[in-house]
Amino acid sequence: MTSLAVVAAEVGDRVVTVAQVDAREAELRAGPLASRLPHPHSAEGRNLRRWLVQMLVTEALVEDEAAALGLVAPAAPPPPAPLTLPAALRTGGVVAAVTASMPLARALRDAVTAGVDVPEDEVRGYYDRNLDRFTDPEVRHVSRLRGQGESSLGPVRRGELTGALEEAVFSAEEGEVVGPVEGPGGPWTLRVDRIRPGGRRPYETVREGIARELTSVAVDQAFAGWLERRYAEKVRLWAGFEHPADPHHADATHRH
Repeated sequence: MTSLAVVAAEVGDRVVTVAQVDAREAELRAGPLASRLPHPHSAEGRNLRRWLVQMLVTEALVEDEAAALGLVAPAAPPPPAPLTLPAALRTGGVVAAVTASMPLARALRDAVTAGVDVPEDEVRGYYDRNLDRFTDPEVRHVSRLRGQGESSLGPVRRGELTGALEEAVFSAEEGEVVGPVEGPGGPWTLRVDRIRPGGRRPYETVREGIARELTSVAVDQAFAGWLERRYAEKVRLWAGFEHPADPHHADATHRH
């Protein structure tokens, strides 16, 4: 039987040892972020070890659940997926980090969320509530004329020029020269080279992108909920390795 002194956590029949936690911490402290890590004997340092236990048990849980479903890691694993703040906010930092770093976790996510779908009314409702996202401003490509030369001001949107300059530019027709108009440093003469009209993109042209985005969010949330339930059933943390937010240890920095 494994000595309790060397156990950090149990995941079903598997044991996460203190030696594994030590090795993961040593890897971090030998890496490029070493100078940013807390002192190992501080409250923050002890909580860092608790977070590492969370990573290790979640990785072990993913491996167990994937094995139960007959899933295996790809022979040529793809590079890590990007770890984004929105994903971390949706699923929690540990789940987001494990999903980003483990191809097997992504395979497990895809398997257990295969039936997740976003109804058409939710897709349409998102469009209707966020029309500003799908409304493009009018853009005018403008050149400043000076003597025998000219210089491009590039694409200009409303609000990027001021006062009389903006009024002159956005009142002109394509190809029209306006000015002299009083501007910074004196009079300006401008030519509107090209106009790209603004307007709202029709629902039919953006629907696929919205559905893809909402489905990605729904999949992340469904996987995080599923994994949380499996965690509650299979994971046991030993004293000293509780979740960093667990109020039962003295180093807890926040409460749920």
